[in-house]
Amino acid sequence: MDHVETSIRERAYALWESDGRAPGRDEHYWRMAERELAERESAERALRAAPVAEPVGIEAAPPKPARKPAARKPAAQAVAATAEAAAKPAPRRRRAAAAGENATTH
Repeated sequence: MDHVETSIRERAYALWESDGRAPGRDEHYWRMAERELAERESAERALRAAPVAEPVGIEAAPPKPARKPAARKPAAQAVAATAEAAAKPAPRRRRAAAAGENATTH
């Protein structure tokens, strides 16, 4: 069996399934599949044969220069900075004095 017949058979089966598997219409789906594949093949041939038109009067823009990657801290410095930040205690907050309380400061 050649490639074309296999393609038609697979497409006809897909059409038959999508139509609810109607019995006794195998020839109808076979012809539909043949037509679809022939149209697709002729469209592909036309695309391959068509010349690619070059834009007239428009110059291509020069490519943009590649950007350098951002400078990164060496891993050891990043780890040290994180460890240093974790070692510092959080600043203490003063408790607000309620009305009538005497607040003493040291």
